[in-house]
Amino acid sequence: MILVSSGLGISSFLEKSGTSSGIGVQPSTTTGNQSNLVSSAVNYINSFLGSSITENQLFSRLEGLLVNLVYLLDGLASVALLIGVLGIMNTMGFNLSERRREIGLLKCMGFTKREIFISCTLESGLLGFIGSIIGVIIGTLGIWLISVFLAPDLFNVLPLWLFVGTIAITTLLSLILGLYPAWFTSQIKVEEALLCDY
Repeated sequence: MILVSSGLGISSFLEKSGTSSGIGVQPSTTTGNQSNLVSSAVNYINSFLGSSITENQLFSRLEGLLVNLVYLLDGLASVALLIGVLGIMNTMGFNLSERRREIGLLKCMGFTKREIFISCTLESGLLGFIGSIIGVIIGTLGIWLISVFLAPDLFNVLPLWLFVGTIAITTLLSLILGLYPAWFTSQIKVEEALLCDY
C-alpha cells in the first residue's frame, strides 16, 4: 500500500511542478533583483547564525529540505491510503452485516450464494467509483483554487492520467476489499438471517 501511494503520491507531481515553475533555479540564471535578494538573505543568515555559507550551499540545503518535505508528505499519503483501505473494508462489513434480513429474503426468493456474492461485490465497486469521482472533483477544485491564488502554472502540471488512474485504482481497490464481506454475507443461512434481531 505504501509503494502504491508513494507511486501515485505527490512526489512526481512536485518534481514536474518544480521543473515547470522554476523551483530549482540556479543563482546564475536569476535576474538582478533576485540576485540581490538571494545575496541579502545569505548575508542575513550568515550574520544571524555566525556562519559562512554561500549561495550554492543555501540552495542545496533548501533543496534537501524540499526533498525531505516531499518524503514526509508521501508518508502521510501512504498512511491516508491505508486508513482509507481499512475504512472501505470496515464500512462494507458493517453495511452488509446490518442487512442480514434482506439477504435472507433474497435467499428465500431464490437468489444463490453466487448471485448474492456478485451483487454485494459490485455494490462495493460502485460505491468506490462514486466516491472516487467525488474525491477527484473536490481535489481538482482545491488545486485550482490554490493555483489561482498562489501559483498560476500549478494547475497546468496535472496530467490527465492522474484523474483516470485515481478513479480506476479506487474502484478496483473497492472491488477487492468488498470480496471478503460479500463472501461472508453470502454464506449466511436463511434461518439465521431471518431470525436475527437487526
